[in-house]
Amino acid sequence: MATELKQKLIGEQLSSVEFIQDYVQLHFDGRNLISYIWPVVIKDEMEFKFEQPFYRDRLCDLIGQTVVDVLIKEEDYLDIVFQDGSFRINLDPKNPEIVSEIAIFNDTLDNSWSVFE
Repeated sequence: MATELKQKLIGEQLSSVEFIQDYVQLHFDGRNLISYIWPVVIKDEMEFKFEQPFYRDRLCDLIGQTVVDVLIKEEDYLDIVFQDGSFRINLDPKNPEIVSEIAIFNDTLDNSWSVFE
């Protein structure tokens, strides 16, 4: 899955961030990452977590930036790295925040889905 995500996301820009009641959708020009775990935003070696001041601002600061790397460590994390920051989604199956799946990657360009559980 890591290789496929790298091929699909590296070079793409984050085109929008959509905050839904209890999850977030991250749009990459025809590809979408729906995360049911709030990603941690990392910028200038600082971490911004959901419900902390400036969290939404730091996540939205990534809009328009290009993905330069995708890092996945199974059952640990998914990192999407941009020119000026990154975000991390916790993939630990023991995470108490997990109710069902962790995240869904939807590629509307080739109509494929990947589920992180």
